[in-house]
Amino acid sequence: MITLYVLDVPEFAPLVTAASADSTCRVTGPRQGYWTIQAETGLTFRRKEMKMKPAIWYGAFTGGIDGVIAEFGQDLVRVLPVTAPQ
Repeated sequence: MITLYVLDVPEFAPLVTAASADSTCRVTGPRQGYWTIQAETGLTFRRKEMKMKPAIWYGAFTGGIDGVIAEFGQDLVRVLPVTAPQ
């Protein structure tokens, strides 16, 4: 399971909105100043689709992540679950 913590400020609201529209995500909060976004298999966010400025984009994921950032570019972030060592 992946958990993404998003600071409850207007600048990061597009992440919460995008996750809320995704049927594979569960969004809860805000609680203690953070939204929680959870998914079983992966999370993908596209900056341009959410109309986020680059400076906001690069700070949006600083609330914390339980997962592995598989890709982090100027327009796409993909987070996958942590897998146990074999």
